[in-house]
Amino acid sequence: MNLEKLFNMQKELDNHILERFPNLKNEDLLPKKILALQVELGELAQNWRGFKFWSSDQRPRGEDDYLEYRPVDQGGNHWVRQNPLLEEYVDCLHFILSIGLELGIKPENIIVEDDLTGATPIETFNELFSYVSAIHYYLDVNLPATITLQDIEEAFNNVFECFVGLGEEHLGFTWEQIEQAYLDKNKVNHERQANGY
Repeated sequence: MNLEKLFNMQKELDNHILERFPNLKNEDLLPKKILALQVELGELAQNWRGFKFWSSDQRPRGEDDYLEYRPVDQGGNHWVRQNPLLEEYVDCLHFILSIGLELGIKPENIIVEDDLTGATPIETFNELFSYVSAIHYYLDVNLPATITLQDIEEAFNNVFECFVGLGEEHLGFTWEQIEQAYLDKNKVNHERQANGY
């Protein structure tokens, strides 16, 4: 897991966005990034579908479900398998890394031991939402001064650790798949910025 590489790539993308929208440079984007992460987590759960007790179709949406016609190289377009579950997962990873950058988190200080992963995907999704909310809670200016930078760093680490466990233990992704999908989506995100997304 090369977190330093991913943090650097995310920093480049965040800077690209700020260059395109310079009016954002003086705005506190952290609350928006936290909400965006929660929305993306919801989209990830939507593609996972396992919480839909009212539905007979609880099968996760994976690469066997979708073909997409897209440009993949200089040679042109062709049909490729799209994995919506993995794409939503790396969309979340983009926002997690961006939040970490905003908080001044150092990649070398992130510890992933998988002890925060719940016994089930449902439990892990719910825990993940709670950990993300804890970051927002700790950033509230009206909280007592007893909330420290260490508390915020620990909350971020909880998000990261739980998120990795969700992907590897419950969604079945390897870190190699996650990293490659992040690299692919990061490239798409840069192209979107360049093309006026």
